[in-house]
Amino acid sequence: MKRRFVRVLTATWLATAAATPAMAQDAAASTGLEDIVVTAQKREESLQDTPISIVALTAKDLETKGVSGLTDLRSQVPNLQLTPHPNSANTTQVFMRGVGLSDDQITQDAGVAVYMDGVYVARSQGLALEVADLERVEVLRGPQGTLYGRNATGGAINFITRKPELGELGFKGQLSIGNYDMRRIKAAVNVPLGDRVAVGLSYANIQQDGFIANPGTGVKRWGDKDRQAMRADVLWEATDTLQLAMPMTAPK
Repeated sequence: MKRRFVRVLTATWLATAAATPAMAQDAAASTGLEDIVVTAQKREESLQDTPISIVALTAKDLETKGVSGLTDLRSQVPNLQLTPHPNSANTTQVFMRGVGLSDDQITQDAGVAVYMDGVYVARSQGLALEVADLERVEVLRGPQGTLYGRNATGGAINFITRKPELGELGFKGQLSIGNYDMRRIKAAVNVPLGDRVAVGLSYANIQQDGFIANPGTGVKRWGDKDRQAMRADVLWEATDTLQLAMPMTAPK
């Protein structure tokens, strides 16, 4: 009786072990993990195949987590510290794994490189920016000198804006209100012009009263925000294998 019980228990365990991988495969297939495409190495490739310590936030992630600028990343990326400079609210101190720049001198480069659509933002002044229509944000941690030059000893942050889409007319808007009379308005529109040309327009307006009264003249309060930004992108598909994009920005 005892031997029969052992044989039955062994057969049950073997059947369970054989069925577990199949169930795991079915679960993985039904889950359908999203393939995130990044350009951290100057070419499009899957995030899973990129041999870099990287955090990539897609357009859906940015919308869900309310990320619209550099300072919004402080709670989304490990090992990344973002703090406003004591002398200027528009200057952001960026530290990656303890590497960064604590000074606000305009003659010094930061230890973490910030890029906007592949263009290097060389100084920390004005880094408290917001972008109306982002497609993806990539944060590369650790030295990136091979790909991004000597000013990326701590890491690199890439902002990739949304490009116009051919053949699709679309509009997206966002309105936010908060304390200290905060108003944030963002809008973006995609307009196709024929089969091979599309134009993307975006606008952002951020206003907020400061929380410290200014007894002097000029500024109402210290810490007031009054920012506007406009952007226009033109996409031309010259051939089936060649696309030309031209961005135009006007921050204020």
